[in-house]
Order: sequence, then C-alpha cells, then structure tokens
Amino acid sequence: MNKLPYDNYRPIDFILRDWLALDRTVLANERTFLAYCRTSLTLVLAGLTFIRFFGHEVWAATGYGFIFFGLVVFTYGYRRYRHMLGHYSSLTVIEDEELARRLDTQSSRPAMQSVK
Repeated sequence: MNKLPYDNYRPIDFILRDWLALDRTVLANERTFLAYCRTSLTLVLAGLTFIRFFGHEVWAATGYGFIFFGLVVFTYGYRRYRHMLGHYSSLTVIEDEELARRLDTQSSRPAMQSVK
C-alpha cells in the first residue's frame, strides 16, 4: 500500500499530541473495518435473498454474484485492516520503550525533601 504520512518522522520525536492522534487513527481503522464487514454482510444477505425469493435463474446468478462480491469486500477490508494495524503496532512498540526509558530516568532522580 501507500506510504503513510507519519513514516517521514522518527517516532522518538513524537509528543503526546502525536500519540493521541495515532490512537484516534487506530480507532478510525477499526471503524473502517467494521464498515467493510457491514457492507459485505449486506451484500451476502442480498445475494441470499435473490437466490431464495426470486426463482428465476437470472436472479439466482445475480444472487451468487452478490455473495461472491460480499466475500471479496470482506477479504479486502480485512487485509487492509491488518496492513494498517501492522504500521500502528510497530510504532506502539517504540512508544512503550520510550515510556519505560522516561520512567527509569524519573525513578533514578533523588526524592524531593518535604518542607516542614
């Protein structure tokens, strides 16, 4: 697929706003996959309806075409979802490593004295 816009940046330079935007993008990717599922299910059900309720051979062939096209749409949506999820997963690993590094540097600082 195409190169993603954030591939031009080093993930180590991301700030909170960038990570939150990435989280929103992951949620959008899930919504898109669900839309592909919904569309494919509708096409399959339309195909079954054509086969079951319209007895003529032309309508049955149309129904089988709808079922085939519904399966193609689902397969395409699933592959696209997995492809995009791979991009996000690689960035999430970097985010986890950066968070662990920052927590280590904060825990190695001496504790602040309380003022009495």
